[in-house]
Amino acid sequence: MQTPKHWIINNWPLKIVALVLAAMLWMAVSNEASSEIGLDVPLEYRNIPPQLEITGDMTNTVQVRLRGSSNVIKGLTAKDVSTTIDLGKMTTGEKIAALSPLNVQAPFGAEIIRVNPSSVRFSLERTLVKTVPIVPTFLGQPSDGYEVGKVLVNPSTVEVEGPESRVNSLSSIATVPIRLERKQGHMELTADLDVPDPQIRLQRPSPVSLKIEVRRKIQH
Repeated sequence: MQTPKHWIINNWPLKIVALVLAAMLWMAVSNEASSEIGLDVPLEYRNIPPQLEITGDMTNTVQVRLRGSSNVIKGLTAKDVSTTIDLGKMTTGEKIAALSPLNVQAPFGAEIIRVNPSSVRFSLERTLVKTVPIVPTFLGQPSDGYEVGKVLVNPSTVEVEGPESRVNSLSSIATVPIRLERKQGHMELTADLDVPDPQIRLQRPSPVSLKIEVRRKIQH
């Protein structure tokens, strides 16, 4: 069995060189200037429960303050840092989620000092699907002595999806305005749908077909 003395003196020149190199490396790191940087980092909402979605004025970016050696800090960009909130165990309702360095992942050697803001507010709502009628909208007036008669829309309804409160308040979806200046007779055309709320989505966003009768005004 080898004694501690034998372990110490065995290959002692190599061990002395390794010790000197380790000391030099420690001195180089300890003497290196420390720097700080602030980065605007996207805030990622992870593990959103099925059939729920985030509503309200969400915080999309946060400022992360980092400290480290100049060699580490000067090369950092927002792509190297991630800030996340885990929603996996949350239910519906208004939420306030705290943000701390524990929510941040940064490269080795970068110390996370703080996150601003320290909390974010948002709401979680059920995702709702609803069928609503399509209503054509018109711009301008037909030729003199003419009026809009029968209008056929195909399809006449559309399925919309979105946060429960937004979908429940929606009674119809309008087409983009259809110009009628100096029109008469029968018109066949397609038109896109004008979704009033960016959080409401169309299940099938293809244009709709319209047949519009522009007839002579009926004299009474």
